[in-house]
Amino acid sequence: MIYFSLAIGLIMIIFLSYATCGLWIKHASTKMIQGFLLPGAIVHELSHALLCLVTGTTIKELNLFTSNTTGIKYDKPKIPFLFDFIIAAAPLFGCAFFIFFISKILSNPVHLSSTFPQEIHFTLKGLFDLIRHLLDAVWVTFNTFRNQFRITDMRHIFFLVALIIFTVSMSPHKQDIKHLVLGFGIISAILFFLEKLGIHLLQYRWWNYCIKELWVITTLAISVLATLLFITLIFMGMIKGYRLTFGHKSSPK
Repeated sequence: MIYFSLAIGLIMIIFLSYATCGLWIKHASTKMIQGFLLPGAIVHELSHALLCLVTGTTIKELNLFTSNTTGIKYDKPKIPFLFDFIIAAAPLFGCAFFIFFISKILSNPVHLSSTFPQEIHFTLKGLFDLIRHLLDAVWVTFNTFRNQFRITDMRHIFFLVALIIFTVSMSPHKQDIKHLVLGFGIISAILFFLEKLGIHLLQYRWWNYCIKELWVITTLAISVLATLLFITLIFMGMIKGYRLTFGHKSSPK
């Protein structure tokens, strides 16, 4: 069931990052947000570009350091949907790799559990249990990070900033969401049935290691994005309340 857990987790990241990034750009200073997220935006677009080259898709335009925005434009992939999914999913794994890489450079400033969720029966109840276990893992990750984080340690501060930048930068383009949701669902189903047929990929150390690290980053990204979205909505509510209360002068009698 780890594959279904990962698929649901990655889909949650897609929507949480899309909502958070969208609200930041819409309601905050666009230039300030773009400047803060620039490292993540560069990784995001270069990930698209790399997979365009791998799939033989022609890149028409690639902007990384323009004053207005970053972005990439490319021709329609040669194999519809499959290459669409691969190119669209690239930034999620590109940003996840940088989170992993920075964590290793900083000697793992926060130690998180990589234990897989327990096996659950493939039923409707099992699906709800699967979601519950995923949310439990996210909550455990959030509490572990909160308890281990030290504001006086520069490694922890740098890691937190990197987490915010690269998790928010996972935000997909609107037109890519449908490819990502369907693609992750299909891949998780394929891997699940391979396990049922006796093809246990987790017995290979490299695969097991990659899946465990991806599981850790997935639960960490969800906890960070959910917290950011919650804080963003609170600030938006406070600002809107202030404007409604004090934003208009009373008309003279």
